[in-house]
Amino acid sequence: MLSFRAMTHQDLPELTSIEQEAGPHPWNQKHYVDSIDSGHLCTVAEYQGRIVAQGVVMLAAGEASLLILTVSRSEQGKGYGSALLKQLIDSSAEQADTLFLEVRESNQKAFNLYLNAGFSEIGRRENYYPSGKGHKSEAAIVMALDLSVRD
Repeated sequence: MLSFRAMTHQDLPELTSIEQEAGPHPWNQKHYVDSIDSGHLCTVAEYQGRIVAQGVVMLAAGEASLLILTVSRSEQGKGYGSALLKQLIDSSAEQADTLFLEVRESNQKAFNLYLNAGFSEIGRRENYYPSGKGHKSEAAIVMALDLSVRD
């Protein structure tokens, strides 16, 4: 059964490992340390004692921003990302009216995950994400979810 808990500094090696394998532009350990130390909503999803997904939400002034949501590459397609997103939405709704995020234009799986969770596309940020050497920067699709009208 999937369970959720607060991220801790002891999780950093596992989080960093998951990030490194998940994609071409991973967060590093310092990103997680800063998020935990800043009091962001930092959550891990565990299955059978192993971290399978992680997410970080920054809360401020009645708004929330999903900074990252990563599912271990070997655990993708099992619904863990969707379950963690729901957990983060529920937790954010206690302190914020709107949850924002940016997603890479090329990340269709994540874009669809967010659409299915009720997010709407509200804008674009051109050249937001860096690309590899010799490639153009990539646009971010800005999405929002109104937390005040949830069931």
